[in-house]
Amino acid sequence: MALCVGMGPMTVFAERGSEDSHSVVSGSGVTVEANSARNAAQQNYSVNHGPYLQGLCYDGVIVVFTTSHKGFSKVEIRKRGQSEVRVCDSRKDGLIMANNTHNVIRIDGLEPATDYEYRIVSTKVEDFQPYKVTFGESISTPWYEFRTFDPKAREFNFVVLNDIHDDAKKCDKLLSMQPMDKANMVFYVGDIMSYFSSPDQPYTSFIDVSVNRFAKHKPFAVVRGNHETRGYLARTYDQFIHNTRDGKYYGFYTFGSTAVVMLDCGEDKPDTHPVYAGFVAFDEYRLEQIEWLKGVLKSKEFRRAKNRIVLLHIPPAVEAMKQQDEKAVKDMLEWHGNVHWGQILLPLLNKADIDLMISAHQHSFHYFAPQKGVIEFPLVINDNHSAMYVSSNDDGISVKVTNQSGKELMNRKF
Repeated sequence: MALCVGMGPMTVFAERGSEDSHSVVSGSGVTVEANSARNAAQQNYSVNHGPYLQGLCYDGVIVVFTTSHKGFSKVEIRKRGQSEVRVCDSRKDGLIMANNTHNVIRIDGLEPATDYEYRIVSTKVEDFQPYKVTFGESISTPWYEFRTFDPKAREFNFVVLNDIHDDAKKCDKLLSMQPMDKANMVFYVGDIMSYFSSPDQPYTSFIDVSVNRFAKHKPFAVVRGNHETRGYLARTYDQFIHNTRDGKYYGFYTFGSTAVVMLDCGEDKPDTHPVYAGFVAFDEYRLEQIEWLKGVLKSKEFRRAKNRIVLLHIPPAVEAMKQQDEKAVKDMLEWHGNVHWGQILLPLLNKADIDLMISAHQHSFHYFAPQKGVIEFPLVINDNHSAMYVSSNDDGISVKVTNQSGKELMNRKF
């Protein structure tokens, strides 16, 4: 999802972009590709999900899509208005990915602030033998446009949705109400799905809607919520989402003069809770992010940013925040995730000149103003029926929150 900052683990391309052509294996041993092949047996060969953009930055992008049957797929790309075409595929350990349905093709070497066109070209693989491959029909999509980000940009606009919980109609309606022509990208701030238990669930929940609305041309990034860590397929979510080069869900990105930190919340209950069956270690994972974040906050890329925004699904909470909203904070303090983030994150961010934190999870809208010694930055918690439009520029950060009925919950500048 984001801009290249050249800082090791904080650079932005998903390393898995060259790997994710394998199957996604379910707990029963049935793969996404096997399911797709079975369901599509009588269909014509086609691109059936996507394409959608991930990891768009100053000099590259990741194109993700699936085909209805196994095939060999490539992406052709050219500058808008030019005829010279680059052909890109996915490679790993000397092998070019083929005989697959799920494709993640990373394109490097692009120019900043430049308009490009791309399309998918693919050929069906009818039979794949050790020394003989039989091909079927070939297809190509229309040309789609996108623009690389500008490292000198003084404005960055984005849309925030959260807590959709598999409701694709809600997702579509909220997106339809936003000025997507002005937005540079969309951040899904967690719990877009519930209990990842169906191989096509990311598509049916929000990816297909995103493709129809914007994602062929503009990227989205996913701030993982606690519900996306649940279900027997939760450990395959990174096959669909490509936020960072090192495969992390959390990361640091710069969009011109705006810096964005994405944190990965983990679960809301203690790791020892019986519902997790001993399969999670989120306390350790949150502490890992704190150590990483200490380096980010010291970086020149972070310090020189005009505006600094933090995105996190589960909001941090401490007792003293009750002065602003006793009922909301009392509820938050009953949950381990909120409390742990409050203990380990607020002391660090309170010294970091953060301009805004955007969070979710509570299913109700709340605003916490800066509170000296407690929370030194504004915190907006979006509800599960609203979308946010955020504009960051030299004048500050403007936030407009509108629910499905068109009611405006917030319209202010920070």
